[in-house]
Amino acid sequence: MDRAARTIDGDRTRSHVGFRGFTVVPRASPDVIRRLAAYAPPDLSDVMNGSYTVSPAIHPLYPLAGRIAGPAVTVAVPRGAFNVIKFAMEQTQRGDVLVVNACEIDSFAVWGGNVSKGMQRRGVAGVVIDGAARDPEEAHAVRFPVFARTQATGSPPLEGPGEVNVPIACGGVVVRPGDVVIADTNGIVVIPSEAAEWVLERVSELKSKHAQIQPVLERGEVTNIAVIIAALRQQGFAVDGGSDGKP
Repeated sequence: MDRAARTIDGDRTRSHVGFRGFTVVPRASPDVIRRLAAYAPPDLSDVMNGSYTVSPAIHPLYPLAGRIAGPAVTVAVPRGAFNVIKFAMEQTQRGDVLVVNACEIDSFAVWGGNVSKGMQRRGVAGVVIDGAARDPEEAHAVRFPVFARTQATGSPPLEGPGEVNVPIACGGVVVRPGDVVIADTNGIVVIPSEAAEWVLERVSELKSKHAQIQPVLERGEVTNIAVIIAALRQQGFAVDGGSDGKP
């Protein structure tokens, strides 16, 4: 290919930024997803030092039982283009989680009861929306998990810009296609696909530590209190007015 042809192709590629969709998603193995799904989002958040933790403003649209876990299929619709979301829906497979960046739009919903039913029948694990959804009773009726920033009444526009299966922002977190989304009533975390095994090792260690302190908690005691008080004193913390007991 000569330089002129490369330049033309490059210009064509750049011209689609903001209005394009990719159909390939690098999904983690079902075994990895099953193992991650055994852990609650707060524990996963802790082992990732609070990173990749979606804003609690994005929450279940209706009272939710259980937990969802699956590879992310991502879509960004800065003006709420529903046709772009439907293109993203077509890219989903059984067990996926659709993650939608609707740029916190709250004047209309980008998700409703009909697509909840369709995606439930398709086998999609759930949807996470940084924006508004509607029809919670319909989603509840078919037991399709919907997480959204808010609820709205109006319908979205059909046309407009958007991108599918590119890195997006959702609730303050970067989500890439294929990253593993874990969500329940505790919150939502996104696990980078290449870090999944590392996270599994660390969260297993964390749960073992939690198990070890259960006898202390059962006795109604405060864990590690002697060490904590000693450290506080070293920092100048005064107990009962001072180390000599005088006010």
